[in-house]
Amino acid sequence: MRKNGWLEPMHPVDSFWYSMDESTNLMVITALMEFNQRIPYHRLQTLLEKRLLIYKRFRQKIVWPVTRLGLPFWDYDANFDIQNHIIKVALPSPGDKKALARMIGDFMITPLDKEKPLWQVHLIENYDDGTVVLIRIHHAIADGIAMVRLLFSLADLQPADSPGRFLRRRPSSPNIMDILTPVEKKPKSKLEAIQETLNLLYRTGEVSVMKSLNLTEFMQKELMKTLAHPTYITQFARHTASLGLEFAAAMFKLAFMAEDKKTCLKGRISTQKGVFWTDPISLAKVKEIGKFYNCSINDVVLAAVTGALRNYCMARGNDLSDAESRFAVPVSVGHGSANVELGNKFSLVFLQLPLHLDDPVQRLRELRKRIRATRHSAEAYVGYQALKFLGIPPKRITKTGAGFFSKKLTGVLANVPGPTVPLYFEDLPVQNIMFWVPRIGNMGLGISIFSYMETVTIGIASDSRLVHDPADITRLIDDEFTQMHEIMKKNKQLNIVRKKQLNKINAEAAYTAGGKPRSG
Repeated sequence: MRKNGWLEPMHPVDSFWYSMDESTNLMVITALMEFNQRIPYHRLQTLLEKRLLIYKRFRQKIVWPVTRLGLPFWDYDANFDIQNHIIKVALPSPGDKKALARMIGDFMITPLDKEKPLWQVHLIENYDDGTVVLIRIHHAIADGIAMVRLLFSLADLQPADSPGRFLRRRPSSPNIMDILTPVEKKPKSKLEAIQETLNLLYRTGEVSVMKSLNLTEFMQKELMKTLAHPTYITQFARHTASLGLEFAAAMFKLAFMAEDKKTCLKGRISTQKGVFWTDPISLAKVKEIGKFYNCSINDVVLAAVTGALRNYCMARGNDLSDAESRFAVPVSVGHGSANVELGNKFSLVFLQLPLHLDDPVQRLRELRKRIRATRHSAEAYVGYQALKFLGIPPKRITKTGAGFFSKKLTGVLANVPGPTVPLYFEDLPVQNIMFWVPRIGNMGLGISIFSYMETVTIGIASDSRLVHDPADITRLIDDEFTQMHEIMKKNKQLNIVRKKQLNKINAEAAYTAGGKPRSG
């Protein structure tokens, strides 16, 4: 079914992720919201109809041109029925975290129906006397940041029965829907569409003229600087060349980077997947460690993850004397506003985790240095342009290019910040939120980091042939945080002792310098 007789072509980056589906790795982002009470099916359906279906992507399916040449298109599903996308299931006994993890692992190998819009919501009952809402969305619809914002848009900052829910809020306490306002609006009339097109053409021309004037003004300024100071042209050329060299260096690095050293985390994968996640970890503890070592929360969390992966590989007899594990890290390149903007507006940069470093403090400081170097590189821009190029059919070229890079990686590592205040589904508080990232090619490990209500949760999604039980890694992550905190407390105490000793020495030196004899 086509509205206004037009099909909407997919963006090349969205097409890239749509083409990456394999039986061994499905391109589906999975997220859950935990509740400690039961949620009726009809309430969930009503909420999704009001807050999810306002985005047209959730009523559209993907169609290919008859020739199979060129980009695929978005088209409205003429037979759309929301009940085909909301599935109620009961968690098998004993209804605990392990049972839920097994069910999610089974969902991860179940492809979405490509004859329908590419999303599903599972209402999972009998989870510790509560409910889990599990959301599966194909990567072609949205990236991880957009999906998390979408989850926020389904919730409120106050329960439904709160007296102040419908009162005007202070700017410091906005409603979640005020922050995450949908960017898609109701269909316009033909007259409004024509007016908008004319306005767009006018604005485009205006912007082009202004850019030309700005460019002319810029060149005039540079010319005047050169005439006044002839040596300035050398500085200008050096600056321009440095940008080009940085871009070229990033291209060279991506094209010729070596493959990871073989560990138990890397190898041939299967169609069986497993997931697990830590219990929420106090952010106060993480911040305390970061403050002492002058590191960010992200630095501390990644150091704990690296230490856990090192211990996991060591326990399986891997030689880690010079081992580095390279992970693809999604970086947003287009989510400038707080609105829910669907599509894939992110790139990938590559971060090497130093598995060979045994000392936790040294590992933390090394990661801090690497993260900062990656953040200020041109890799994100180069990576996004590569995704746009690879997203253009034929699919064979897309898969070949993706396979070339995936061979050089161990996995994907995504860190998404969440709200610091509790969210509510009607009158029910959301107890916890977690998500798992898909992997392309032959990558078998995905690590997800999500913060919510002053806690951080770390999820592991793995191929069962490489990591039989991902809960082993999450336990090691908890152990690593404990060890890092204990080391920090000991070092803090040592610093206090050293400071007292230094103060005593300085006091004695000042006393002696004053001409007063020291007592025996």
